[in-house]
Amino acid sequence: MLHNSIESLTLAIELFNRPAEVARVHSVLMLLQHAFEMLLKASILQRTGSIHEREQRYTYGFDRCLVMAEQQLKILSSDGRSTLSILDAQRDQAAHFYVNMSEDILYIHAQSGVTLFAEVLREAFGIHLAERLPGRILPVSTRPPRDLVALFSSELAEIDKLLASGRRQGAAAAAKLRSILAFTVGAKDGAQRVSEADIAHAMAKRRKRADWEVILPEIAQLRLTTDGGGIPITMRISKDASVAVRVAKPGEEVSGTLVKQHIDPWDVYTMSRDDLAAKLGLTGPRTHALIYELKIQEDPDCYKELRRKSQIYKGYSKKALDALRVGRDTLDLVAVWQRQRKKLVPTARTAA
Repeated sequence: MLHNSIESLTLAIELFNRPAEVARVHSVLMLLQHAFEMLLKASILQRTGSIHEREQRYTYGFDRCLVMAEQQLKILSSDGRSTLSILDAQRDQAAHFYVNMSEDILYIHAQSGVTLFAEVLREAFGIHLAERLPGRILPVSTRPPRDLVALFSSELAEIDKLLASGRRQGAAAAAKLRSILAFTVGAKDGAQRVSEADIAHAMAKRRKRADWEVILPEIAQLRLTTDGGGIPITMRISKDASVAVRVAKPGEEVSGTLVKQHIDPWDVYTMSRDDLAAKLGLTGPRTHALIYELKIQEDPDCYKELRRKSQIYKGYSKKALDALRVGRDTLDLVAVWQRQRKKLVPTARTAA
């Protein structure tokens, strides 16, 4: 698995550097994401002895690997996880949609990917990437970007030109906007995907002359740091840059530089208790016991009761699922059940 990860990284770099453009962009993104998925799974397998959900046929998904690598294995920083979330969103867009990605953005993913891969490889296995790859095997650009803000401004200016050309250019604008919107996931908590509704919403707001800083405040929170001027070069994407506009967190008072972004709670609290149980490989009551143990329902970012007409829906977020997965893997579930089963009566009588 570790060998496969290094092979995928090598091939991603090779495809990035080749002169032919045929399938180049999406091949680089898909292979680079695969390299990290194999690297993280190899790390998890080495540390825990398993990469499978309980009673599940398939290995951990990429989102699960990111959570474990950051929270359990401690081999991935918060910025590293954000970088890989962005990469995964870009891969998702490239695999399923038409994406028009600029050379500058592709280079950022390739170079920051190599930097992060080397860091995780060293942290998890004590292996230096230079021991496995020749020094010449690096992404090469004649004009590497230095400033994300300037890059995004240039990209968004091109999108404005397409939008100004009329609705017949809407598809071209959307193709270019997809790679920009993928960066917004890096400033958000939990796993995210870019939906077609997000793209349509952003384009509609821009056509109504809303500022890009208000439409996409998350990207202004990212910054690019570069060390070295030649080869080797390191490049990192980081959160929480010093910016004029940022998104207010849920419950945070909106003032000054904060922008309150409307988020439909039905898009956040998407899972029921039984959905969680299926993903965790536990029974419903035992999942509920874990929910009580971790006080998930006391965290507004994890749990919310939503009302639709006369019906009340008890919804859980991706953050709740991540917390429950960590609890499932680290706590004594038998002891948790014994402590919490009284709260589940009469359910506990039939589901023990």
